[in-house]
Amino acid sequence: MPGRARSQMKSLLRRTIWQWMTGTADRLGGCSLQVKLIVAYIGVILIPVVLFSLYTFHQLYENTMKDITLQNQYVLDTELAHIHSNMEIMERTAQLAISDRNVLHYLTEEREISSDELVQFNLNVFPNLQHLLYSNPNVENIRLYTNNPQTHEIWPMIFNESRLPKASWLKAAQLRQGKIWWDMYKGPKSLLGGQSRQESETVRYMALLREIQSTGGRHAGLVETNMRLELFSPRVFGIPQPNRAWQMFILNGGDSISRNADKPMYSTEIATASSLSDSISIPLSHVHHLLQSRVQGQGGVFDFTYGNKPYLGLYRYIEGLDAYLLNVVALDGPLGDLRQKRNAMLLIISMLILFMSVISYTLHAFILKQLHTLRESMKKVEQEGDFQLKIPVYGRGEVAELALYFRSLLSRINGLIAEAVHKQATAQEAELLALKHQIDSHFLYNTLENLKMMAEIERQYPLSDALTSLGSMMRYNLQWSGSCVTLRDEIRHIQHYVAIMNIRHDNQIGLEIHLSSAFMELEMLKMSLQPVVENAIKHGWSTLQSPFSITIEACSKQDIIELRIQDNGVGISEERRNAIMAGLARTNMDSHEPGMNGGIGLYNVHRRLSMQYGEEYGIRLDSIHGQSTTVTLILPRRYMMRGTDHDDQAVDCG
Repeated sequence: MPGRARSQMKSLLRRTIWQWMTGTADRLGGCSLQVKLIVAYIGVILIPVVLFSLYTFHQLYENTMKDITLQNQYVLDTELAHIHSNMEIMERTAQLAISDRNVLHYLTEEREISSDELVQFNLNVFPNLQHLLYSNPNVENIRLYTNNPQTHEIWPMIFNESRLPKASWLKAAQLRQGKIWWDMYKGPKSLLGGQSRQESETVRYMALLREIQSTGGRHAGLVETNMRLELFSPRVFGIPQPNRAWQMFILNGGDSISRNADKPMYSTEIATASSLSDSISIPLSHVHHLLQSRVQGQGGVFDFTYGNKPYLGLYRYIEGLDAYLLNVVALDGPLGDLRQKRNAMLLIISMLILFMSVISYTLHAFILKQLHTLRESMKKVEQEGDFQLKIPVYGRGEVAELALYFRSLLSRINGLIAEAVHKQATAQEAELLALKHQIDSHFLYNTLENLKMMAEIERQYPLSDALTSLGSMMRYNLQWSGSCVTLRDEIRHIQHYVAIMNIRHDNQIGLEIHLSSAFMELEMLKMSLQPVVENAIKHGWSTLQSPFSITIEACSKQDIIELRIQDNGVGISEERRNAIMAGLARTNMDSHEPGMNGGIGLYNVHRRLSMQYGEEYGIRLDSIHGQSTTVTLILPRRYMMRGTDHDDQAVDCG
């Protein structure tokens, strides 16, 4: 029934508006041209301006909401990254604490430890645990609890399990079988009796607990790393900032999600530890209700109203805690200012339109004259297609502006026509040039294929292989789709080059590739290896020495890859090596000494690497005179394709 009444009201409103519009049009038919112009002016200006203003303010509202969402998403994501970073630090700290065999031996040794062993443990092993704590300043405590009666307590890290705080999660944590257990609790700064008043104060902790197992999988104790809540999540548990329009909560998934049995978090009232902002007056019970009713998936945004005030909720799932990070943002401030601006702007627009209508009423005769001139000019352009027409502009009124804009439009149309003609001619020329290159390259490929077939028919198999290598090299050189290729492509090109050189040198040149698959997808500048290998054959090989071997290998140093090309040739003297390295450091090619053979090719490769990746990348030359020469290409660790984790397979340079 309410839906039917609403439909009838809409139909009645449409009929009323239509009747008013038709009646107004009939009455205007008998009015003077002056009145018609004013009414038309008001209708043409007022209605579009109002609609445009409404649309503009709607877009402004959307943009404002988008900006608020983006800003608070950034705050939320920053806090989530901070939480994940702290979790990772706590997990790594706990793992390092129990991964020391000496520590595990001390905790699980069933015999009574001698005084000498205890002293050695305190001097050699226990300082490592202290250093682990001091190197992670956000971690408040690292505590190792053991049930071994033979183990001596060492403050402040090794304790007997009897000192564990009495909490319901202890038994569950002991049965986790080595898996991580997260919990938030309140506890004293120190577990020892008789501590000072400051150490006995209760502190809120986020704790990671993990069972320590001895040989055979038996329970040997627990390891705990904890962090103060205000350090673990400053925006949730820290001191609220004044006049802050948002509040963050960490909420347990509860009934809204399926609990992850491998990564549980015991506390169900995590949000009670956060302090509400002055601008957020929503009870925690309603916040929990929002979590259960509105949260879906790993992250998202939703809006809601509470107490006649609009709010925005943004949430992210905290992996590992089985909890959500929720950010509640108050919208009454920015949206209220936006509504005031909208009303003020509509009022200003209405007053301006009224003022302009009064002025136009007294100037309609002049306006009609200007319109007539503009109309005749536009008609001439439409009939004759004369875009070179010079339209006269009189005065500074609206019609004069239209004439000026129309004249500018004609000028721009002329420019666009000329530009389109030029682009069409350029495109056709480029097509012809590309077709010519394609025909030329196809001619060369077909010729090489014919020669290869003739060589195979004549049983000249070495010649056939050489033609195959030459064809591959030509395709590699001519098909220049980009300045960078994979190391795999460069190695294949070098193999073809060495195969062709072995035809000339009777297979005296050996090529050894010692590269793991992790390096094969490295990004390389195209044609950066051939000049180095060519220099090695041309300047490093003495005809009195055979066979000649070239070895290519690579290693990694953090984010830098060193690609080494080493030969067993005659090498170069230290003086010549220094001269070549000094030449590589020069930025002017003309400053190269003409007598330094092999320097120009290396210089070209060095400058290309430096210009592509930065001045810290390039070539390093090392040589042992009479034994070998090594050229090292220093490259950034970049991959053309990254389907697997290449870092795990890369070889470290040491």
